[in-house]
Amino acid sequence: MELSEVEYHDPDDASGKEAMADYARLACELTGMEPRYGVPALVTIARRESAYNHPRWRVNTTDGNAWGPVMADGHPRNCSRGATQCVPPTFAAYHLCGTARTPYDVVSCMSATIGYVRDRYGVDESGSNFAERVQQADPTRPPKGY
Repeated sequence: MELSEVEYHDPDDASGKEAMADYARLACELTGMEPRYGVPALVTIARRESAYNHPRWRVNTTDGNAWGPVMADGHPRNCSRGATQCVPPTFAAYHLCGTARTPYDVVSCMSATIGYVRDRYGVDESGSNFAERVQQADPTRPPKGY
């Protein structure tokens, strides 16, 4: 997907740990990742990045990514967005065809995250090394951006 095709509306998906687990299962199903690996990794990322998709933390306007033209959601284009905090260029590059075009959609954001970590960090198809390769996805290690 092209960056110009990213949409910036928030469908107001559910928040909370259980909702993130449900969304993560769907993202795993869509991407072929085994839920036993993908769900805990994605839920850990969502906890650390957006407090489980809490409305207050769905967009990060304070980190180094917060620049660019102001988009329809009122925030600079490159702000990290969504449950797993994808920046729009990464979201566009790893967008899973058939999912929503907004990083605020949790399943779409998590699906893009799976594509990204597979490519960037060498996470295998099953996800068996997800927590090992991506520290931010490993609840036994301290948080570390990804």
